[in-house]
Amino acid sequence: MQEISLNLGAGKTKIPGFINIDLFEKADLPLDLSKDALPFETGSVGLVFSYHTLEHMTNYLFCLSEIYRVLKHGGVFFVGVPYVTLTEYHLINPYHKTNFNEYSFDFFDPEKLKGSAAEKTPIMFKKIFHRFHYKGRFRYLPPFIQDGCRKHLLNVVNDIDFGLLAVKIHSSPPLISAEVKKQWIQKFDLLLSKRVTY
Repeated sequence: MQEISLNLGAGKTKIPGFINIDLFEKADLPLDLSKDALPFETGSVGLVFSYHTLEHMTNYLFCLSEIYRVLKHGGVFFVGVPYVTLTEYHLINPYHKTNFNEYSFDFFDPEKLKGSAAEKTPIMFKKIFHRFHYKGRFRYLPPFIQDGCRKHLLNVVNDIDFGLLAVKIHSSPPLISAEVKKQWIQKFDLLLSKRVTY
């Protein structure tokens, strides 16, 4: 049986071979991800791709909990969202409800939450990678200067991508090599390139 793959917030694009979900009536499955449960069994999905969608969720934690519920242990969640300090199109956008930076998914990482009040979160992801998309000339600066600019200036980064691993069995965290991170980033980019308009 072929593994289920979801493209959440597909908009007017789809990924062939995926179940494409959006409010848009042409989607394979029209749903409001802020309030509608995903109609899939718990642990039945291997891959979820979501590009510029989570920031629009009026009930972000509900949406994230549904994604986590349907993913199997070790399932992959690829996310692309606007970076928190992007003022031009993000901070002033009344349709964007949630902000994201490189620490956003640390609040769902069982290792990073040890000893905190949120340690027993029902949603657990291990971050495999995050990647910044720098604006203009910032992309040509050395990494240590990029870091300083990103932390202290506005409009340095357009977007941030994440590769997350669903953790459902409490055990020692997986060891992720640099090669695995590279493969995940390549897979993210491949899926992005496969999107086509309806």
